[in-house]
Amino acid sequence: MKRLSISIVAFLLMTIGSFAQEKEYKPLIDVFVKDYNTNDYDDIYKHFSPSLKEELPSAKAKSFFVEMKEKLGNIKSMEFYGLDDNRLALFKTEFENNEVALLNLAMNDTGEVVGFRILDMPAPKDDSFKKMSIEEIIVTETLNLPEKGQYAIALIDNDKVTYHGFKNNGKDVRVEDNADKQFSVANLMTVFTSTVLAQAATDKKIEMTSNVNKYYDFNFNKNLKLPFIALANHSSFVPMLPETSSKSTMSEDDFLTKFTSTQLEEYLANDLTIDSANSERRQSFSFLGYAILGNTLSKVYNTPFDKLIQENVFNKYKMTNSSVSIPKKKKNMVKGISLNHKDVYPIQVGALLPSSGGISTAEDMAKFVQAEFNEKDAVLQLTQKPTLIVSPNYWVSLGWKIGYPFESGEPLYFTRGIDSGYSNYVAFNPVAKKGIVILSNSSSEAALNALDALSYKLVVKVFEDK
Repeated sequence: MKRLSISIVAFLLMTIGSFAQEKEYKPLIDVFVKDYNTNDYDDIYKHFSPSLKEELPSAKAKSFFVEMKEKLGNIKSMEFYGLDDNRLALFKTEFENNEVALLNLAMNDTGEVVGFRILDMPAPKDDSFKKMSIEEIIVTETLNLPEKGQYAIALIDNDKVTYHGFKNNGKDVRVEDNADKQFSVANLMTVFTSTVLAQAATDKKIEMTSNVNKYYDFNFNKNLKLPFIALANHSSFVPMLPETSSKSTMSEDDFLTKFTSTQLEEYLANDLTIDSANSERRQSFSFLGYAILGNTLSKVYNTPFDKLIQENVFNKYKMTNSSVSIPKKKKNMVKGISLNHKDVYPIQVGALLPSSGGISTAEDMAKFVQAEFNEKDAVLQLTQKPTLIVSPNYWVSLGWKIGYPFESGEPLYFTRGIDSGYSNYVAFNPVAKKGIVILSNSSSEAALNALDALSYKLVVKVFEDK
């Protein structure tokens, strides 16, 4: 369809109150269609929430609807289409110029509009891959990686693991023996940090709902309180990253890479703030939140963070080729591919390590996933316990996202990591005792799209195929 130059996309809330059924949306839709077709844009604006009005002044909202009317004409019909991935209502909308689009509407529990978008109608879903073998699927998506891009994949069925490795050589795709090769784990490290958090709770060293503040000998800025559980499930709303110091002569990347625990604590004392732009959401991912969590766990155990991960995760689950530190000798490490197609290695980070860092292999990650199946492992069972409901089909535990995509109603625990030159995806169903590990050495847009496609197809093949 013809693209509008502006769109109203602010504050798409993901609260349970927002997930009305079709009949609950109908009064607002009827009013919207009437007001839109009669050019009564001021009345539409009256239904905007205060937060949306703050982000979108009346004049800008009016120019959006004027442009929409000029390009698409009046609305001929609207009918409920379904819910998007965030469980927000979609309406199939037919306009006078015969364009058909999806209107994506978000409402809060008081019936106010908190988000509005016009989207293209999706193309019919292509499920032809279901007739392909797993190897054919992987080869197809490997072709979408840059030259030298590769996948190291582990498919887990209880105590059985099948490994697949493929590499794009530019002209073709070849089998690659890389199950024991090291890749950056990127922000998959948050799962390992959460495992240490669960260990601390199991050891009765902390209470999950207690604040981390008690482990510091100073007050946090603005006397803000940060519960362990909120940092772990990203509902604390601390910013994604600390702001680069105005006094620093380093680039932002260098500043964040070399960000120390001393700087972190100075930030907590003097600059800690809440990300108000995201405070109406149920959660907002934060590298900084996990840095605070890891720093606090070091205080709880009086042990360096890297040692906590080594002892409570890598050693415990026999992940012998995994490490928090980047070794000087990198013979066993797969080189990442930067956005400008240069070879890169994972970067050793400082205080942000609990949120992104370290290396592992498909073999080691398969061991970790298999450990998740052990119902007697109190620590990992605690990491699987839901702590936040983002939407009816999207929950969060400690480090893991939880989806419910299967007709059986069984959960899918999953996470995706992205680092400079690397990306990954890990998922498992603890009921069926099946899992997937995908490690890649590229994080370009094309590579991430390929990872999304590959993970979706493998989830269908591994978890749904009978």
